[in-house]
Amino acid sequence: MKDRKLLGKLGENLAAGILYAEGFDVLERNFTSYYGEADLICEKGDVIWFVEVKTRMSGKFGAPAEAVDGVKQRRIRKTAEYYMMKHGRGKYAAFKVMEILVRETDDDFGIG
Repeated sequence: MKDRKLLGKLGENLAAGILYAEGFDVLERNFTSYYGEADLICEKGDVIWFVEVKTRMSGKFGAPAEAVDGVKQRRIRKTAEYYMMKHGRGKYAAFKVMEILVRETDDDFGIG
């Protein structure tokens, strides 16, 4: 798979499905603020989760979560602060990084 946007969307869709199956309500996808973007914003109980999804075809360049460096973490935190100010009063915020590894096969995709 050569299209990085398509790969990223595949990973986000899979992550949203996993979170939904675990009892999370998906509130927003690709929420954008002046500060940055949150791939998924979910709610479970009194906690709003800000989820960064990293999808890769291999671990060749390290674990996908390693791409969430200090700069990216600050942007997500500032985006979360903005979202909580506008929508999350009375809730707690939490953060999660989900790694999705997709491997391409001859006739379909395998998820590892």
